[in-house]
Amino acid sequence: MLPQTIDYHIAQLDSTWGIFREGMQIAVRADPADAIAFANFFADRETLMAPCPVRVSADMNLHQALLDLRQVA
Repeated sequence: MLPQTIDYHIAQLDSTWGIFREGMQIAVRADPADAIAFANFFADRETLMAPCPVRVSADMNLHQALLDLRQVA
């Protein structure tokens, strides 16, 4: 049997970004970079403690926001 994967997901909620763990919202951030940092921090911590894989994913709105930020930089 394959180990269960713990999922963190970042999705746009109106003008903010919601961070979800296993479908339950755990945080909201106004800045997309803060949302990524928040999700990655907790995913990294959980990777050290949990015996199963951890994955962070995002919706297409976050991917577009990152592309926009890269073009401005």
